Amino acid sequence: MDETSDDGQENLPDTTSDDQGTLPDTTSDDQGTLPDTTSDDQGTLPDTTSDDQGTLPDTTSDDQGSLPDTTTDDYGSVPTSGPNRWFPMLREFRAYLASGLPKADAAIAAHVTSVRIRVPAGSARSEAVVRVDYGVAEEEEADRTADVFARWRISLYGDHGHVDVLGPAKTTGQKDW
Repeated sequence: MDETSDDGQENLPDTTSDDQGTLPDTTSDDQGTLPDTTSDDQGTLPDTTSDDQGTLPDTTSDDQGSLPDTTTDDYGSVPTSGPNRWFPMLREFRAYLASGLPKADAAIAAHVTSVRIRVPAGSARSEAVVRVDYGVAEEEEADRTADVFARWRISLYGDHGHVDVLGPAKTTGQKDW
């Protein structure tokens, strides 16, 4: 058996190794005769750990803010009630970025922290604010984000408007679409 010294003067048996001694290894999940109950695919009970189970609506959205009105325009995206009301669209924009775009465009998703859009009362043009975490020397990335956002709105929603991309340290980008 290995020996170890805790102060350099006394030799003690090494009990820190899991392969020492005469007792069986009980730390492994593949030992013994009992079934593995640590797996989420065992047993007959339904999986209740998922957020998509049950009859309640999903309230775990990563978008913050008020709940959108159920009255929408023809495109199903921009609520028509509530003048000057901002609506979160972070989830939708990130889904677009993950939909097979070129690698440089898809990489934008990791930097977008919020997306808000509104149609001011009496206007037919949307206004959008996209917040990003780009730094001081990343103006090109902010401009790319504005371009990709504008392409998304035109291709999916067919509307017109203006987007401001805002980052810390006055990093900005903007685009009319």
